[in-house]
Amino acid sequence: MTLDELSSETARLTALYHDAYMIDLFGVMGSGLPDERIEELREAGLIDESESLTIEGIRPVEFLLGAGHVFGDQPERLAELREYDITEFTPLVVAKLDDLRSMSRTEAEARRYEPMRAPAPQGEGGRSPAPPPDWMSPAERGAYQRLSLRAGEYIRGLGNALSAELENVIAEGWAGEEITEEILPEQRQQMLTMIREEASRELATGRDARRLAGTLADRSQYYAHNWLRIAQTELQGAHNEGRIIASVEAYGDGARVARIPESGACDQCISLLTDEAGNPRVWRVDELQNNGVNVGRRREEWVATIFPIHPNCRCDTISVPEGFSVTSDGRLRRVI
Repeated sequence: MTLDELSSETARLTALYHDAYMIDLFGVMGSGLPDERIEELREAGLIDESESLTIEGIRPVEFLLGAGHVFGDQPERLAELREYDITEFTPLVVAKLDDLRSMSRTEAEARRYEPMRAPAPQGEGGRSPAPPPDWMSPAERGAYQRLSLRAGEYIRGLGNALSAELENVIAEGWAGEEITEEILPEQRQQMLTMIREEASRELATGRDARRLAGTLADRSQYYAHNWLRIAQTELQGAHNEGRIIASVEAYGDGARVARIPESGACDQCISLLTDEAGNPRVWRVDELQNNGVNVGRRREEWVATIFPIHPNCRCDTISVPEGFSVTSDGRLRRVI
């Protein structure tokens, strides 16, 4: 066997075992592999659906989905649930998955949430965005809708144009978070539609800011923007708003949340989001909503907001039930 033949055979076997593992992890349907490939793996003796990798009969990815719903439905018990071992936690996941499987489509539709603000234009030709997948948690659905309807609303320059001499950029006019002078409104709307489609798709598949940035750059063919900064900020903004929406759904108009500084957060975020003891501050949702966004504000004017405090900010958001406070490591503690 020549070196090239050996290399080719190694690549073939690696791909076979990779695809077999994907089936073990996600199942035949969830793997996304074509029927011919499935049959090839069966004939090679590499898969046996009756012996797939499971946790108490549940595939790992499905188990993680159920676990996310368990945590999302009981934020006041997060500290307690984190201490459970697998034997204690598994029955909760099994029960939650049973609930999700038995939920009718009407019930699934009823659990979707409207964005907190009036939606931006929906895209070319007034096309409505795809609805959130039914498997998403309340917070994930809120994040998905935020991206589908409003991602990119604060991005400057999407409708810029070159001068007739091709020497200068004719830039849009902005006042704070509001655009005051559009140069190429159709171009801007097309760019927003593209950002909203790709950002919501990424949220539902991988939540990888770097991959989203590459997709936005390639699809727009406009490489002058810092797409990674845009991707990180939009995904985090959607995450924050999804958490807010889920909190309001669970606790009503008096819902409270805390913003948790990310590891390595800037001094400004730490100052705005934590108290003198270093513990995250707790706000009513409407307080943060009334603060608006920091787009267009000078650094010294920044306030705590739902949208990222600044570009690339990845400080988190959690729901805080009445009667609870938050420790410096982001855990909920009952107030005695």
